[in-house]
Amino acid sequence: MPPTEASPAPPTTSPMARWLTVLEAFGTADEWGIRDLAAHTALPRSAIHRVVHEMSRLGMLAPAPERGRFRVGPALARLSVLLAERLDVRAVARPIMERAAAELDETLVLSLYSPARRQFTAIDAVESSRPIRYIWGPLREWSDLHTGSSGKGILAFLPDDEREAILDTLPDPVPGHVPVSRRELREELRASRDRGHVVSHGERFPGAVGVAAPIHDAAGRVIGDLVFGWPDNRNDPDKESRAARLVMDATAQVSEALGYRP
Repeated sequence: MPPTEASPAPPTTSPMARWLTVLEAFGTADEWGIRDLAAHTALPRSAIHRVVHEMSRLGMLAPAPERGRFRVGPALARLSVLLAERLDVRAVARPIMERAAAELDETLVLSLYSPARRQFTAIDAVESSRPIRYIWGPLREWSDLHTGSSGKGILAFLPDDEREAILDTLPDPVPGHVPVSRRELREELRASRDRGHVVSHGERFPGAVGVAAPIHDAAGRVIGDLVFGWPDNRNDPDKESRAARLVMDATAQVSEALGYRP
């Protein structure tokens, strides 16, 4: 895989910052040579030479088949797997969810997406303090993506080919509280992508309003979403707008904590 183009990073004199800059470059391409790595990072070639060879000595990088080029080494590969296994999305998201839910005082649900199943399941929620709340328990079961903000908050933001593969499996019209054609559903998902969030009214649960936005991991994959839900008898357009701002800010914070960079 050839190196990807990127805007050069500003030069830095901190040794740790230089190491981090080099490591981030290996997250964008399989292998690098000293010259193209220096151009990509905007670091001096002499500094890149020292960092790369010290990383190689420690097993973090290894020589690539082509002479003078380097790729991820066994020590770095092992460390990345161990760190990924210790990254708990629920633990990362929980404090961010609590702050957002407190501002709106409505239930905020965390759902994760399974690419293998092409479904989602809710794994956590911060509930409203109000006596009548959004009932999120049924979302703990595996659910399809094409109905309600909880599913569309994922479906709308999947890669085009993955989203289309899912849509192509649906009947036309697409079943739901109010059946829609696949063309109408595609238009709705496109509009949701453009504004960065999904809004639904009574699609999955009658009398419920949902506002959702996607969560991304360090590789840029959509791994789930956050969904605000509340009964429609306390809904209004201003509240939907406020919920949208809060949920997009919360998902941006969760994604950033997971290593995502837009």
